[in-house]
Amino acid sequence: MAIASEIHSLDDIQYKSKVRPIFWVMMTLILFTMAFLNTYPIGIIVKDQLKKNLAGSCHPDFNDIHMEWFLPKIVISDLSIPANCLGKQGESIKLSMVKINYQLINFSPLGLPFRIDTEISGQPLSIYFVLGLGEQMIRIKDQNLVLSRLAPVLGDHFKMLGSVTTDLNLLMSNNVIKNLEFKTVSKNFSLPAQKVSGFGLPGLKLNEFYIEVSGAYPKLSVDKMILGDSNSPLRANLKGKIDMQEAGLALSPIQLTGEIFLSQSLKESAGWLELLVQSFPQKDGFYQVKLGGTLSSPQPLAQ
Repeated sequence: MAIASEIHSLDDIQYKSKVRPIFWVMMTLILFTMAFLNTYPIGIIVKDQLKKNLAGSCHPDFNDIHMEWFLPKIVISDLSIPANCLGKQGESIKLSMVKINYQLINFSPLGLPFRIDTEISGQPLSIYFVLGLGEQMIRIKDQNLVLSRLAPVLGDHFKMLGSVTTDLNLLMSNNVIKNLEFKTVSKNFSLPAQKVSGFGLPGLKLNEFYIEVSGAYPKLSVDKMILGDSNSPLRANLKGKIDMQEAGLALSPIQLTGEIFLSQSLKESAGWLELLVQSFPQKDGFYQVKLGGTLSSPQPLAQ
């Protein structure tokens, strides 16, 4: 087929729309904004705003904050987050580098999306964050996490080992949870030997761990919680609800029902565990339990 004409330059193309002018206007604005942020002392401004807007002693600090042009991003170096910002006590969480990358516009919720990349004790973390109109969304998608590396965040009052794959979808408005979908799965979960409420707990290789939680403030539903496989000294299958408290998630009352199995060897090495559940009826070797108390201190409910 013969070609009737030949285009020698992009300038020969006659655009019928205003796409190209709008594109260049947007690019100019983006480049101007980046250049401005790269020279303006935004670190000082951010620190001042943190001090003004964060109550109490929750005052994150950092050494430097600046823009980078390649894959445009904000980079924060030597970020220090006080433990009380996470509802904990102890040493501050140290992050040597935090990168905040701008993504394309988000429509649900409508807002500006960012990808936050950092590292804690050698554990890479990628968090998607959407700053919307009165709403914020946090998304962690199927991320593999090594539990021992997350001890600075999880705390050392209850130690866990193994790796988990975690998926989180959290929507908040005015610091209130509007929707939560959380799931974490492990095939090599274990508990090292430790003290629990003053009682000795031997090392437990549980292998399987699965938990799924959903809901909105103030009620969260524990849809499924599974501990251990057929070879584990401790096995549990529970579900129930959590009544969230403003004082902190750890102090939130729980109501869980299900069944728990303790091997004979575990009963002999940690007899206090059997004392906790011996008042419950048994079915096929599993104690049919009801648990109350709080999330940080579950207690068996009297029969």
